[in-house]
Formats: sequence, structure tokens, C-alpha cells
Amino acid sequence: MSAMLATRPLPRTAPAADPGRAWLARLFAGDFPFPAVPAAPLPPGDRTAAEHAAVARAAGCRDLFVVHADPIAGERVIVDIARSAAADRVLILSPNPAAADRVAERLLRCGVPVLRALADDENPLRPSPLVSKATSAAVGTARAEQARREAASAVAAAEQRVAAFAVVAKAVARLAEVNDRSKQLDAEFADHTARRDRVEHEVRGETDTPLAAALAELATDHDAATARLTADLHAATAGHAEKAAALAKLKEQYAEAVRKPGLLSRLFGGKPKPGAPDPVELEKQVLALEAEVAARAARAADLQAQADAAATAFAAGREKLVAAEVATRRAASASDLAAVGDERSRARAEAAALNAVISAAVPGEDHATAERQLAAARERAAEVARAAPEEIARAVAEARVVVGVPNCLGTDPVFAALPDDPPFGLLLLDRAEELPESAFPPLSRLAERWVLVGEALPREDRTPLNGAPRPARNGRPVEPPFVVRLAKLLDRETWATEGDRLVCRLAHLTPDQRRGTTREPLADRPEIELRFTSFDGDPLLAEIAFPLATAVPAAKTFLFHELGEVLLRPCGDLVWVNAADAITAGWPAADGPDAVWIDLEPGVREKVAGAGPCAFTAAVSFDPAAGWDAETAAAWVAKHLSPSAGRFAALPRAAGPRPVS
Repeated sequence: MSAMLATRPLPRTAPAADPGRAWLARLFAGDFPFPAVPAAPLPPGDRTAAEHAAVARAAGCRDLFVVHADPIAGERVIVDIARSAAADRVLILSPNPAAADRVAERLLRCGVPVLRALADDENPLRPSPLVSKATSAAVGTARAEQARREAASAVAAAEQRVAAFAVVAKAVARLAEVNDRSKQLDAEFADHTARRDRVEHEVRGETDTPLAAALAELATDHDAATARLTADLHAATAGHAEKAAALAKLKEQYAEAVRKPGLLSRLFGGKPKPGAPDPVELEKQVLALEAEVAARAARAADLQAQADAAATAFAAGREKLVAAEVATRRAASASDLAAVGDERSRARAEAAALNAVISAAVPGEDHATAERQLAAARERAAEVARAAPEEIARAVAEARVVVGVPNCLGTDPVFAALPDDPPFGLLLLDRAEELPESAFPPLSRLAERWVLVGEALPREDRTPLNGAPRPARNGRPVEPPFVVRLAKLLDRETWATEGDRLVCRLAHLTPDQRRGTTREPLADRPEIELRFTSFDGDPLLAEIAFPLATAVPAAKTFLFHELGEVLLRPCGDLVWVNAADAITAGWPAADGPDAVWIDLEPGVREKVAGAGPCAFTAAVSFDPAAGWDAETAAAWVAKHLSPSAGRFAALPRAAGPRPVS
């Protein structure tokens, strides 16, 4: 589906004079001064040198620019120009809705805020889901819904703050209770700890407890047993002492007996005196008494051992009873201490949680402040609901790039929402060959500057823009499209093709000058045609026509060596590279695999890339051995570089099928 680039009445009061109409009047009257067109910086992208040059110049032009391009290249160029016009609000109009969708989708994928304006007969559900989300209805609805969600979220947050204050109040009251209980538990814990540490001392000092009774009974039994053993020990000791005394006395008697005279005689058979003790008998008595003393000593020792064992057993039994009681009481105390400790830990954990709840409250706020904020949030939500149409209008007006078909101008709400006059900084018209001249002045009111993209040169089956007669229809000349006539007037490019010729334009010819042009072939190279015009009565070489198959490097070599003309045509940013063997001014955007070096002045070479009107200067190299240095090289380049005053660029036809409409 496509439509002629014509418009409905604009949705705003037009100025008294159309800027486009005045601009065209000057152009067609030959009164336009053609100031130089600066090249705008371009965002990163994969483009040919011809596209780079066309986009940079079109984006930098402050009035009208025409780009000749087929639909495939045209859409790509329109996207690049819109991306480059970062400081402007851009309007893109295409008579083809599918093309408008493709351009909008490309821009959206590049991250450019785009609004797809719709005409009455266009379905808001576009074939591209991405573009469907970028229509005025979708953008406005999304913005209104976002504002509603944000207002509802603010109300919910305020309600949570109000509810939080009730929670905080309860937390504060509970925290006071928990802190009081924690103090009690701390005291109980300390008391239980002290009691645990006093258990043994208390056990040993008790007198009226079962343990004390058991210990008393144990002591009584021990005392009774000890009394018996003590009595027996005293008796055994006394008997031992008595026998020991008797033994001592007997030993004295025995010793006396063996020292008295007559012993020898008794020993040798003599008889003792009558009444004297018998030593032998005394000896027997001593031995018997010694045995009895030893037995009594053993008995006393055994009784003493029994008494000591009884005392040890009593002490061990007493300690066992005490230890068992201490262990039992300590176990009970430890259980009580653990219970108090667990309760104290729970109280501390609850206090920490309550403190966290209290700390989470907004500092400096109180319940009254939270209530006021809640009321304000609810009022804001109500205001958002009431102001939804205004919010939608603001949303659609924020798009930096608006893409649509011409008929959307009187229908889409974006145009009513734009406050400025003109509302756009740049107007891009796609398929400009369909634009009638009468439609351009009304469209020009929408923007400060304009770029027309389309088939601005005749196709191969049409007569080229060289002044030849136009084809006729029903015997009457066919008026070329408006954009073709514009291109003819705006074209200031040095290289062009005319039929079977590659033409180098050394001067721009007016229609009257072109009609008076004389053409002469070179005597030694008749395939090359010189075209002269009259200037102040003198002939002026205005153009040189080469065979179409002539390579631009060869044509440039001829121009320099025969006429001394240096025709640099760079593209993109200039990059200097200073090396020992060469000083090079390079334009990387213009470089390509088909580039060819040609010799100019001594020590100066030009690198030419591309073919025909799409040939560009990729680099200029200066040889230090020929006396060139960085300063003289820069001066040479500055002397031979001059920005183009033309407002026309032609791109070669893109490869591949035409885009589906």
C-alpha cells in the first residue's frame, strides 16, 4: 500500500508565509547563495563511503537537501540522518506505511525514542510488534498506566508506613516488658549461678537434713565400732606392755644367772647351788615370753590397722554421701540455670527483633506525618486518574522522532500535543519522487530544515539531467517530478554521469550558460570532450566529459597533468599518520578494497576509492624525501579542500530486491 505524498490540512494555524515556498522561490529564481554545507558527525554504523558522505552532508545542511536513493538505500539513509540529528526533533513521512514501519523499527532497535503516528485508515496493530508498542495510543496508554502504577505504589507505601507506626507502637510497649523481664532473668541467672557455686559448702554445713542424719548415723556406727576396737587396742597394748615388762625382768634374771660362779661347773656336770635360778629354765621362759610379747604386739598392730581402716572407710563413706548429694543438687541447679538461661536468650532475641522493627521506622517521621503523606498519595492517585489525557499528550510529545504517512498529520494526537512552531527541527521525506511541488510548502511549516530522499535522478530509461529534450506524452513534454527538478538545481557535485559520459564539472552552469555551451573533442584523444561556456566574453572550460567506462583515477590523473586540477573529495574524519617514509592524510570512511593510488605533484599521491560519481579520496600521501613535512603537508591539504556547496547527493542502487510495500 502506498499513497502520494500529499497532506491534509495541518492541525495548527499556519504562519503568514510558508518558509519552504520562500526558499523555493529564491532557488528557482537563481537568487540562492549556496553557502557551504558542513558535514555532521555520524553515529557508529556500517555504511558505504557514498552513504557516509550523503548522510553527513544531509544531517549538517541547515536548509534543503536532496538524496537520490532507491527505496532500500533510502530507508537506511533516513535512519542514519535521523540518528545524527540528535539535537533536533525529527519528523519522517513516507507514503508507504510498510516503509514507515521499517524505518521506525530500525530506529527503535538503535535505541532512538520513536513514535509511529497513524492515519485514520491504519491499524494500530502493526505487522511489527515493536512498532505496535510505539504508536501514540500504545505510548500514551503505557505512560498513563505507568503513572497509575506509580501513584498506586506510592499509596501502598504510605499505607504501609501508617500501618508500620501501629506495629512500632506495639513493639515499643512489648520491648519495655521484655526489657523488664530480661533484668529479672539476669538477676535469677546470677542467683542460680551463685547457688550452684555454694552447693558443697551448704551441704557440708547442714545439720537437719536427711544427709545430715545419714552422716550422723554413719558417725554413730563408726564411733561404736571404733570404741570396741579402741578398748581391745588398749587391752592389747596394756597386755603387751605388761608382758614386755615381765620379759625385761626375766631377761635381767637370766643375765644375772649366767654371770654367777659355778656356771662352768654346772655346765661341765657340776650341780648348781640349792635355791639358785636355773639359767636354762630362764632361757626357756625368756623365749616363751618373747613369743607372747610378739603376739601381743601383732595383735595391737592388727587392732590399730583395723581402727585406721575403719577411720578411712568412715571418711570415704562420708565423702561419698556428700559428693552424691552435691552432684544431685548441682544437677538440679544446672537444670534451673539452663532454663533461666534459655528464657533469657529468648528474651534477648525478642528484644533484638523488636529493636529492628523500631529502627526500620522512617527517621524523623511520626504517625501524624505518615497520615498526611498517605492523604497526599491518595490525592495524587486521584489526580493521576483525572489527568490521564494530559499525561498521554505529554508522553506522545516526548518522542524525539515521529514516523508516519502524510495523512497522519491531521489525525494522530502527537501533532496536537507538540507546542513549538515549527514543531520539528528536521523533516525527512521518503520516496520524494511522489511529492508534488504544491505539497512541499505546507509540509515545510512543520520543520526548520528539510531532507528529501527518493528517486531524484531519472532511471536508465529516462533522459538524464543534461539539458536534453524531455520525453513527450501525447505530444506534450512530460514535466519531471518536483524532486528531480530540485536535484537539478541543487546538484553541485564535481562528478556525474550523463548518458554514456562520465562528466567532471569544473564550474556550475546556469541553464542559459548550458544552452550556450560549445563542445570540442581533444585532437589527440577525441573520446574526451571539452565543454566551454562564455564568461565575460572569454571562453571558459566548464566541463570535461570522459567515456563512461573511464576510471575516476585515470580521469583525475588526466585532469592534473593536463590542467593542473587537484580535485580532492574526502569522506568522514581526517586522520594524520606521520611515518618516516610517508606523511599521510587519511579518510578511513572513504577507503575500500578497490582503492588506487595516483601521482599528483612530486612527492604527492592520492588514493582514490570507488567508481564514477561515488569515487572518493581515501588518502593523500606526502614523501619526506621530496621535501614534505607535517606542516607543508597540512597546508597543501587545507589549500585543496573546500566544503561542498551542493545540496544533493546520489547513491548507487542497492543490491537485492526492492522492499515489500
